[in-house]
Amino acid sequence: MTASVTDRATGFETELRNSFTPNGLLLEVNPHPRQYHCAREQIGALMGEIPAGAYIALLMRFPALTITGLVGHAALQTDPRADFWTGFWDAVGRDRDQGFETVVGQLLGDMLRECGLRDAEALREKSVAPLLRLHAGPSVASVESLVGVIEEHIAQGHEPTGTAVLERITERGYEHRRKALPADYRMLLAHAPAVATGLISRIVELLVGTVAHPDTWTLDALTPATADLPQTILQAVVGRLRREPFLDDDDAARTLCVTRYPELRFDETDGEIRIVVPASDEATSWRVWTGDAPEQSTVPAGEAMALPIGVAVRESMLINLDTGVRRTVPVFDPVDPIVVFGADGRTVSRFESLPAGEVLALVPRDADLVSGTRRKITVTDKRTAPWDGWELRTLDLAGHAELTVKRDGRAGRTRRILPVESPNYALPQSITGVTTRSGDPVYGERPLVDLPAHEGEDTKEWRVRVRRAGELDWLVDYPWASADYVSSADPFDGLDEPLVGRFEIAASDSYGLDLRLTAVIAEGLDAAHDPALRLPESAGLAESVTELLVESDLKIDEAELAFGASDVERRSVVRSDEAELELVVRPPHAEIRFEHPGHPVGWQTTLPTISVDEAGAGRLTVRVPGALDVSFALLDGDGDIVREWEAEGRAGTEFTIAAKSVTDAAKRLLRGTLVALIEDEHSDTEESEVAAVVRSAATTPIADEIGGDVDDVLTAEWLRLDTVQAEEVEAPAPENAPIDEVAIAPADALLTADPTASLVALGDSPVAPSRIPALLIRAGLAESVFTVPEGYVGAHPNPYVSCLLATTAIVDPASPRRDDLQAYLTTRGGDDLLRVIATGRMEDPRTGVFDRNVLAVDAMGRSQVETLFERFRIVPGPLVDLDMRTAATIEAFHRRSEWMTDPVSLEAPRYVNKTLRDVRRASPELYDLIAARNEALDGVDTISNPWMLLSMQSLAFAAIGRLQAFGRLKHPVLTDEGRAMWAKLADYCPAMVAADLLIANAVVVRADALDKVRAAK
Repeated sequence: MTASVTDRATGFETELRNSFTPNGLLLEVNPHPRQYHCAREQIGALMGEIPAGAYIALLMRFPALTITGLVGHAALQTDPRADFWTGFWDAVGRDRDQGFETVVGQLLGDMLRECGLRDAEALREKSVAPLLRLHAGPSVASVESLVGVIEEHIAQGHEPTGTAVLERITERGYEHRRKALPADYRMLLAHAPAVATGLISRIVELLVGTVAHPDTWTLDALTPATADLPQTILQAVVGRLRREPFLDDDDAARTLCVTRYPELRFDETDGEIRIVVPASDEATSWRVWTGDAPEQSTVPAGEAMALPIGVAVRESMLINLDTGVRRTVPVFDPVDPIVVFGADGRTVSRFESLPAGEVLALVPRDADLVSGTRRKITVTDKRTAPWDGWELRTLDLAGHAELTVKRDGRAGRTRRILPVESPNYALPQSITGVTTRSGDPVYGERPLVDLPAHEGEDTKEWRVRVRRAGELDWLVDYPWASADYVSSADPFDGLDEPLVGRFEIAASDSYGLDLRLTAVIAEGLDAAHDPALRLPESAGLAESVTELLVESDLKIDEAELAFGASDVERRSVVRSDEAELELVVRPPHAEIRFEHPGHPVGWQTTLPTISVDEAGAGRLTVRVPGALDVSFALLDGDGDIVREWEAEGRAGTEFTIAAKSVTDAAKRLLRGTLVALIEDEHSDTEESEVAAVVRSAATTPIADEIGGDVDDVLTAEWLRLDTVQAEEVEAPAPENAPIDEVAIAPADALLTADPTASLVALGDSPVAPSRIPALLIRAGLAESVFTVPEGYVGAHPNPYVSCLLATTAIVDPASPRRDDLQAYLTTRGGDDLLRVIATGRMEDPRTGVFDRNVLAVDAMGRSQVETLFERFRIVPGPLVDLDMRTAATIEAFHRRSEWMTDPVSLEAPRYVNKTLRDVRRASPELYDLIAARNEALDGVDTISNPWMLLSMQSLAFAAIGRLQAFGRLKHPVLTDEGRAMWAKLADYCPAMVAADLLIANAVVVRADALDKVRAAK
């Protein structure tokens, strides 16, 4: 070798080795394309200097240069289909040499390890090209394709973040979506998930920035330093944007880039899990599904809204009633039941690496958390969660590499944990009762970056940066060196006090380890609320005063804020010399809701009135931030206790009591007061009035119409029917009354005129989900045929309504996006539902129903049975899967005594028996499913225990209704009396009746579709 060629190569080799990230990819070094060209050219030059075939010596002396040249060629290839080696030899200007290719194939793994780079043996089994492409990162074509995937994601109304793109495109059951990802990005995601996640997050940030801040995020201003992207990828993104701006013709999607997206948060102060709808410039009306009946709220201009999620639910959906825009916030996957919260209360995506320290995990209490090794994960704290059967665990993840939740022997997805030698953010306590207009917590102190201890003689540096959120340029970009102990770095070092505004902080050493935090700071600010918790009084909330305290040069418009009985929040502005921040001050306070079936109401801060004569099926709920427990007591006019109750229901910090319990105890009172006894975290108890109890009170009339819109009219009719049904359930049946007086339910002509529109209106209405099956039956919709709304792809927020519609859609060959429909039915309906649609059969129809195992627990107490079967109900899964069917059976089991005291229970078996012959003639498949449930009762004395027939009767009623809907019976079988009996059964056993209606519907829809196919032939 000549000295000049060797000297240049040696210098380049040393330079490259010093830049490599341990166990990283060459991509993370961020070589400039010129360096790739240079390395490739030097390989060609060195080949001309060595003896023929002396390739081993060349590769061992210059491994970094060789790797960079080969990876550079993979990165520079414009046609990913072209043969790697053919293009390489053409580029270096030499004839193809199989000897060199063979030696590279044999030594590439050794060379990578020698240089401290990542090896993936599986990618070089047949050819080295895949492994080289992994180190090169996505090609230009792949990056442009990835931009298209992101563009489609946002255009469909989804959250504009990189992790949200990955969450949705890799959602379990929707495997077909993954095909949209370019092949080399999928390879990167599989073998270097942290790098892949970081890259797509930065790409999305760049794309959104060009829309949200077009004046600063200009294409000419983007550099690898400001965009945090490798040069090759940045050039590909910019090239795509120069040809076609991002979301150029989609104003609705562009709006999503400039507004905040709803998000899931945990509030440490109140102990609530919330959906936060950020503020907008105009007042907006939202309908929000959080697991119970949807709530409709108007959010004033400039204000955020936070709604607690009090029950376990896989996702929350929000619909803007002004624009029709839909927003979906995933919560958890039933197969992977865990939600991880960061120090700021926001959720941590499963694609983000967890910190090697403490995190807060929301999991079912019967779940195990494993790390893939024999070392157990340390739980430093455990407390009851807002969801029934779940708990909040504080985990110490230091020293572990991964985290997996395991339940019933089934493992969820594995989450990565950062190495012990990783930085971590130390957040101060947020200011209680103070947020921004968008609902963000406000911190009165600077967050710090805790730098890990570093062992070794070399210096380990971390790049710590700060900029105002949304801006392109960094205010601080400074290297911090680790010491041999854990140290704290002030990321704002050099910026003048006091800090005011929303800041983005980054601490990183590579694309694979790039930790981000966004925090709102009003440095030196604190708040003191007197009293600490405002409780309801007769005129409204207790009056209070909040004092905004300052320990810096902050300027405050109004430091002392007085709150009257009707005041919930007030505004104030804090300023520094450089910025100002509008604050929303909302002292913690209790709220009350007194609702009746058919009369939806919102939360209020004034005392409702409970009428002893007219309470009916109402229930009163109080929501008390930070409460550990709430019980209730009825006081007479002199303030003496008449009766006390534990809360009859609890969801998070919401505590409920049935109005009937209160009115039954108040029969002899002329007036009284219902009070709540509130226990806080310090075990202190405080008493608060929550309702006035009187002999009679004005009732809310049932609206005949709510506006003139068709949907409003249908909603009003559903609410009217809900009220009627609830009154019938509450009213005791006369003893020995004829069945035609006890049970009669003519179909509702208004609701059956357009069954599909009525079904959708029911799903949109504030009717409780447990009431939907009975109303569906009572109205006559269970005997109606549902058509597919235009553009439907299984997207109604209520999964029960959606599965009914999706069943109709999936059997229609002309339905669009059938892959999505099938995935929806699998993940929301269950494998068995899809199996019934495909074959007319279930895997084992004798499971999840009343059988001898259920009879065996008849003598047990309710709490024992609940403990025994708890695991089936605490994680809501697909509607027809085995766990949900079992939970529905246990729910029915608990109501067996009430059912048997109802006169309908005597007539229903006779009615069902008369119809089974019609079912057998019309649908052998449905008859077989019913017969299988009868087989499950072999050896059971159903004469002594007639309630054991409930599973069979429920499916028989569903079979009759759906067969009658499609005209498959020779003559109508389901009469007004039969409909009333079925609806009454649904009142007692809503989940069981709902699942059986889905099963029967699937069988009949399938049979109808097959008949149409045969007729077409």
